[in-house]
Amino acid sequence: MALEDIIKFQLKKVNPFQGLIIDADTWRDAHNYHRDQLRLHTLAFHKTGIVAGLNVVANNPPDLSVTVHPGMGVDPEGNIVLVSQKQRYRLQTQKAGVVYLVVQFREVPSEPYQPPNGGQPTRILEAYRIEERDKLPAEPHLELARIDLDPARGKIEDARLVTAPGKNEIDLRFRQEIAAPVVEPQKVTTVIKEVPVKETPGQPVETITLGHAVLGTASRDLHVTGLKNLARELGRQGNLAASLEENIPLDKDLKRYMLVYLTGRGQFELTAEQQASLNRFLQSGGVILGEGCADGEGQARGAREFGLAFNQLANQFKRKLEIVKRGHPLLSVLNVFSDVPQGAESAMLLEGGRMIYSGSDYGCAWQGGHQDQPLSRDIIRSSFEMGTNMAVYAQMMRAGH
Repeated sequence: MALEDIIKFQLKKVNPFQGLIIDADTWRDAHNYHRDQLRLHTLAFHKTGIVAGLNVVANNPPDLSVTVHPGMGVDPEGNIVLVSQKQRYRLQTQKAGVVYLVVQFREVPSEPYQPPNGGQPTRILEAYRIEERDKLPAEPHLELARIDLDPARGKIEDARLVTAPGKNEIDLRFRQEIAAPVVEPQKVTTVIKEVPVKETPGQPVETITLGHAVLGTASRDLHVTGLKNLARELGRQGNLAASLEENIPLDKDLKRYMLVYLTGRGQFELTAEQQASLNRFLQSGGVILGEGCADGEGQARGAREFGLAFNQLANQFKRKLEIVKRGHPLLSVLNVFSDVPQGAESAMLLEGGRMIYSGSDYGCAWQGGHQDQPLSRDIIRSSFEMGTNMAVYAQMMRAGH
């Protein structure tokens, strides 16, 4: 609600005195005063939109239905919309075109009645209504999703690429979201660093969650600076942000991440618990990116040994790493490349089963190159673009899983 609408609020409260007659109007005015105060506070000091939940997913097996998950939102008049149970909604339209799925605040007269049989309802239930529209309504609402629908296809699916949904895929880009997802508390060594972003009007910010761990003989802060720079670069994409957690414990649940970045030098071995956790992460749709670092005298061998150990890990997970060639989504998911770009080292990129190995040492390129070998601006820029592609690819894999 715009400021000019907010300041039109007329707040009226009851003036109590001995002998005041309490009738329906007095009762209504007394309670509306507090309710309008709450709405005014919400509109003046907080944003409106989806606070939590209200996720929209395709039915399983896919048909012309979607499922709206429980959640909460605040509409443009400051009303709180609560959806307490899953709601399956089947689209009714038979026309092709964009369908807008919205939720609206509603008040429903409710029991008990006075008198009990056929009397007046004594309660008002604050409820909601989910409906489809061929255009966004003029009355207060929250957009849940939109779908470029072709009814002849017979089914609605989750978007394979959330940043560019296709025909009959659920489009969540235009939801107004006002709170970041809650991250479950974990025992970690550093605090999550949120990267400030510039929001694109009408588009919610999607957060790509990154986890970082160092294996082998390198120090625990290897490539952290470069990864932070990449996270900042993601925040410049308009409707993307990055949440980075450093030195994550690999034997814990990793499903909250989209991309786990493993870096280091030399051979490494993982415990059975760490291997099991990483394998579950892959099965949940996560992406693992491995990269050896060759920065420093005599470190090229350590980077090669790290790559061999990573390939062995992929074999244990029954993933076959193959050379990324033209046409692979990693080269076109956001920024378009005809071939893998150079990083701090010569270009080399392998992928298989959501495991990626880079021999290009982009981690060093994201911080300007090796200490004694500064890189050109063109190489640094293309390295950031490649890193952004890998992060968005991980987002796409998780969304499509």
